[in-house]
Amino acid sequence: MQRILIDNIDKRMTVPLVEYLIKEGYEVHGINFKNAKVISNRLKTVYEISKESVKEDLQKVFAHFNQEDYLIVGNPRIIEAVDEIKPEIKYIIPNQENVVKITNKKWLMELAYDLNVKAPKNNAKEYPLVVKLNNSENTNLKPQQRYKIVHNDTEYEQAVKAMGNDQENILVQEYVTGSGFGVSMLLDQESNLVDYIMHERLLEYPVAGGPSAICVSRYNKELVSNAYKILKALKWTGYAMVEFKGDYLIEINPRYWGSMPLLFVAESDFFKNYIRILDNTHKVIDETVIPYKLNRKMYYCPQAFLAVLALIKKGKLGKALKMLGNIIVAKEGILSIKNPVPFINYIKSLVGRNI
Repeated sequence: MQRILIDNIDKRMTVPLVEYLIKEGYEVHGINFKNAKVISNRLKTVYEISKESVKEDLQKVFAHFNQEDYLIVGNPRIIEAVDEIKPEIKYIIPNQENVVKITNKKWLMELAYDLNVKAPKNNAKEYPLVVKLNNSENTNLKPQQRYKIVHNDTEYEQAVKAMGNDQENILVQEYVTGSGFGVSMLLDQESNLVDYIMHERLLEYPVAGGPSAICVSRYNKELVSNAYKILKALKWTGYAMVEFKGDYLIEINPRYWGSMPLLFVAESDFFKNYIRILDNTHKVIDETVIPYKLNRKMYYCPQAFLAVLALIKKGKLGKALKMLGNIIVAKEGILSIKNPVPFINYIKSLVGRNI
C-alpha cells in the first residue's frame, strides 16, 4: 500500500483530505506539533515534532519514508524546513524566495500593476482606507484583527494602535468593494496549470470580516486568468490560493486554504492531480476548462450558524434567512455520517476558544 504523509492534522481543512486519501487506497500518516489536538482519527501514525526543532524532528520523521512515498504539506514552517532538508520522498512546494516575496503585500501589488492586474493602490490618501498588516505570516493577531476599514483620522489612529507590536508592519491601501473570491491553483514543476477551483465567500465569521463560514464554487474567466498570470510570472510550483475582492487582487495564500473542503463537495480531482504531478503522469489544462462542479456549497458548523445569529442581532433578517437557506442546501465541511469522530473532535477543540 502506498503511503502519504501530511501535516496540519490539527486543522479542520485537512479532515476531508485524510478521508479522501484513505478512500483512494493510501495509507495516511500525519505530522503534528506537540500539544496540538489531532482531529482526524484514521491516521496510521502520528509523528509529533517540536516548534523549537522543526528541521531536526522532521529529519527523523522522513527516515521512516522513502522515494516511493508522498508528502503533502501546508504549514509554512514545515514547508520551509522541507525546502532545506530536501527529503527522499515525493513532494512539490513553491520556491521559498517566492513565498517571502508574495507575503509582502506591497511588493505583490506592484507586481500586479506591472501585469495589468487590478489591485488596490498602496499608500492611498483618501478615505475610506484599509489599514492592514503588510506581512501577516508571523503575527498572533486573528484574521479579523489584521485589517481595519477607516473613514477618518480618528479611526485611522485607532486602527494603527490596535495593531500593537505590528505598527512597523502596516500597509495603507485604497478601499475596494465586491464579493470575496479565491482561486486555488495547482501548478507543476514547470509552472503549468494542472488544476484549480474558484470559490466565492457567501458569509464570513466574524461577519465583519473573517474566514469563510459559507462558500460556493464559482467560475470567472478573468479572475482565473489573472490568478494564473500572477503565479506563472512568479514561476510558482505546487499550490496557492489567490484572493480577490471583486476583481481586485488582495493577497496570495501559499499554504492550505480555509475553504479547502469545498474541493470534495465540488467533486474536484485536485489532490489526485497533485499525486499525478509527483508521478509525472499529470496533464495540463488552460483557464477555459472548469475541472469541478459549479454552484456546490459548503459551510462550517458552528461558524455559519453563529454568523447567521450575528446578522439577526444586526437587524439583517432578510440576509440571515437567505444564509439559512444556503446552509440547508450546503454540505458541512467536516461532518461525515460514516465517520463522525473528526467532527466531534473539532467541536471539542473549540471549547474555550474564541471562535
